[in-house]
Amino acid sequence: MINQIRADFYRQIHTIGMYIMFGLTIIYSAMTTLAQNVGGVTVHGDSDQFAQVAAKSWSVLTGIKVANMGDTMLLYVFIGVFVIIFGYEFSQKVYKNTLISGISRLQFVLAKYLVMLLDLLLLFAVNFLTALVAGLVAGRPLGGSWGTLFATFSLSFVAATFFVSVIFSIGVFLLVLTGSILIPAIVVVFPLIIGVLHVLGEWDWIKYIDFFGVAQNIGVGGMKVSALPPYIAVSLALLVVMIGSSALMLRNKEL
Repeated sequence: MINQIRADFYRQIHTIGMYIMFGLTIIYSAMTTLAQNVGGVTVHGDSDQFAQVAAKSWSVLTGIKVANMGDTMLLYVFIGVFVIIFGYEFSQKVYKNTLISGISRLQFVLAKYLVMLLDLLLLFAVNFLTALVAGLVAGRPLGGSWGTLFATFSLSFVAATFFVSVIFSIGVFLLVLTGSILIPAIVVVFPLIIGVLHVLGEWDWIKYIDFFGVAQNIGVGGMKVSALPPYIAVSLALLVVMIGSSALMLRNKEL
């Protein structure tokens, strides 16, 4: 499993797509912060709260909070992580060579998920760090103590990373199920799907799979950390099911 992780990181270092994603993330975050633009997909009643945040006099802290709203837009960029880590081997069908080497199906899927998780962690860290630096360069007030900025920064990129990785685990399941790299790309419209479900009916259970909504509300202070346990529990359960099911389907596939 360690060798699989090393191999994936080695391939990424020599893949220009990774550098393009980091570059686009920096450009998007810097332009959004400097131009004081608010972008992203919001659902249900969250848009009012986001509008209130954006309407305030911009500070460095405001830039970090607004960066949360752009996470839904960055999903279209970060799908490249999924394609590079999972799509390459499945599209070329070279994953069979790895499995023949002796690694178990579960270790194979888990190793790739961990690599994807670290990639997302770095990308989101760059996103929020760029927003912070851009705010400082623009000469804006901090908007709070350095402790507040650090807490918001840390909570924002950790929450965004975790919940997006859960969404991507659904993509992994669809990839293994269908063998197609195109069908799993549906994860990029996940926020829109949740938005449609909100419109169709006031089902209370939807909030537990509204992963972007949770991450955004945590980042802008619309949800307390104490309210997170049930959301994390549902996300972890879904994560276990997706990874476990993917490994099980791989075990039943002919090499």
